[in-house]
Amino acid sequence: MSTATTQSPTTPKRSVGPLSILALLHPQGCRTYVLADPISAQALALDVHLDLVEAVAAAVAEAGWTLPYIVDSHTHADHPSGAAALAARFGSTRIAHEAAGHEGVTRHPADGDTLHLGDQSVQVRHAPGHTPDHLVLQSEGAVFTGDTVFIGSVARTDFLGGDAGQLFDSIQRVLAGLPDETLLYPGHDYAGREHSTVGAERRDNPWLQLDRSTFIEKLTANPPPRPANMEALLDLNRKGTAIPTTMAAAEALARVRDGGVASVIDVRTGGEFAAEHIDGSHLIPLDQVVERVDAIRAVPAPRLLLCRTGNRAELARKALAPFGVAGLTVVEGGLEAYASQGGETIKGSGAIALDRQMRIVAGALVLLGAVLGAFVAPIFYALSAFVGAGLIFAGVTNACPMMAVIAKMPWNRAPACDGASAAGCAAEGGGCAATPPPTVD
Repeated sequence: MSTATTQSPTTPKRSVGPLSILALLHPQGCRTYVLADPISAQALALDVHLDLVEAVAAAVAEAGWTLPYIVDSHTHADHPSGAAALAARFGSTRIAHEAAGHEGVTRHPADGDTLHLGDQSVQVRHAPGHTPDHLVLQSEGAVFTGDTVFIGSVARTDFLGGDAGQLFDSIQRVLAGLPDETLLYPGHDYAGREHSTVGAERRDNPWLQLDRSTFIEKLTANPPPRPANMEALLDLNRKGTAIPTTMAAAEALARVRDGGVASVIDVRTGGEFAAEHIDGSHLIPLDQVVERVDAIRAVPAPRLLLCRTGNRAELARKALAPFGVAGLTVVEGGLEAYASQGGETIKGSGAIALDRQMRIVAGALVLLGAVLGAFVAPIFYALSAFVGAGLIFAGVTNACPMMAVIAKMPWNRAPACDGASAAGCAAEGGGCAATPPPTVD
């Protein structure tokens, strides 16, 4: 079980040549990097995940750096970019290739252009293939390959204008002449690895052992499923559209039908989930959202928070706010509204809805207090008064201690399947990585 943290894991700063490199590892497998010149204290942020904006900002402030540049290596199809949010905070220049068409980007480097951090330089290489707008960064002793070369894999090329032949050519051109000991920092990795080396990939990456025609043949055969919410993410990343905090049930239903069920997080109890749920949604009960914050980060954004009517989902969104989790949208009206719009659910045996349980328990306690007060001793009337006061408190604050206690009862802890796995860029397929190439005859 994940332990709540204010940010995703940050590896210690590493000196590579004259620059300091800080890698932030997102549970979804995405990688965000900060490159800094310790002398001038100027830094560059690369591929900032929206969830990691607070973590990058904290790291930059703690180190005393300025942040003149924020770079998106390409138009991300699997996660929301935090470039706009971070640039607004630090007054940074946003950088992306002209073909990306990102609103708010003011610098479009050409192949071979240089970004200066003090007296140090970072070279920009145009490396189309995964997407036409893809950039790779090179500094002394390191190459940041984004979604071209991964550790043991390469990028897929079956959407966004990708081209397998271009990717092969870009990989050969970008890696040509780099010493084997050059550190290779990929845009994604699901095994928790921070970096590889150019030499290790030349030797061990099965895709780099293929000739051009075989590479194209194998890479274009049997593409994996597309990332969840791809169209919504492309719109967000190109236009900078803010992710809404609430969404109508009809719109949520359209998102699910379009393949976004992997982003639905159900915050009801296990018993309620077992009684009825959306097939493929994740179960993370309200009383567990903080301790399982990394499991929530691993769910592809934009994330839809769902409960029975919407109240607990809003409480979950507020509880997660201090932990930098972005892209959380409450489904208005919850599962009831979703089903009323024609959304399909799976029904089984399980506990009745938590708010109904609370009404039953509260009513029973009030009745018990009245009966005991009338037939045993007047002091028991205090039980009815206490329950009444608690209901008033719950109505005013939208927080109900009684409901929280009931949620922990054994029948509400009934096991239920977490029906979806987090989609992303895993090297075994999905997201932005290619599946392993079939054995070459």
